Amino acid sequence: MRDAKLMGRLTASATHEMQNILAIIRESSGLMEDLLAMGGGDFAHAERFKKGLAVMGEQVERGMHLAEQLNYCAHAPEPTPSGSEVNEAARALVGLSRRLAARGRVVLALAPGRTGLRTALRAVEVMELLSLAIDCALPLMPQNSELAIAVEELGGLAVLRLGGPDPAALRGAECYAELDRLARSLGVGLGPDPNGAGLLISLPRAAA
Repeated sequence: MRDAKLMGRLTASATHEMQNILAIIRESSGLMEDLLAMGGGDFAHAERFKKGLAVMGEQVERGMHLAEQLNYCAHAPEPTPSGSEVNEAARALVGLSRRLAARGRVVLALAPGRTGLRTALRAVEVMELLSLAIDCALPLMPQNSELAIAVEELGGLAVLRLGGPDPAALRGAECYAELDRLARSLGVGLGPDPNGAGLLISLPRAAA
C-alpha cells in the first residue's frame, strides 16, 4: 500500500505538470490561429498552417483527457469514508485501456450509465476488477467488434456490466480464476448477464 501511495503521489504531481504544459501549448496554438486569421491572406502557406494547428488542438485535447484519467488513477489507492464513485473509476480505466483493446482491433467503450453510484471498494480495487474482466474478454472478441462496459444499479447494488463474450467462454479464459479469486476476496459477485451474453460484476455497498 505504501508503494502504491508513493507512486500515486509522484504520478499525480507529474500529470498535473503535464496538464499545465498542454494548457500552454493550447493557448499558444490559439494565439497563432488568431494571428493567421488577422493577416493570413498574405501568407502562402496559411491553409497548411491552419490544418496543422487544428491537428495540434485535437491532440492537445486528447492529451488533456489522458492526463486527467491518469491523475484520477494516481489517487485511486486512497480510501475514503464514502467509498468510490463507480462511474469515475470505470471511465478512467476504460480511457486508459483503449489502446490495449485497439491492438486486438476491438473498440472498448463506456456506455452511458448511472452516475453517482458508490461502492465500499477503493477506486483502485474497482479498476483492478474491471481490468481483469477486460483481459479475460478481449481474446474472445472478434476483430472490429465493440466491448461495451456499463455502470448500472441492480438490486440496490452498483453493477459493472461487461457486454459481449459468452459467459461460459469467459469462465474458461485463462485469467478468469484470478478474477474470481479477487472478487471473492473483496466480497464482489460475479455472474452471467441475464439479459444476454456478458458478465455482471456486483460491487458491495458503500457505507451510508
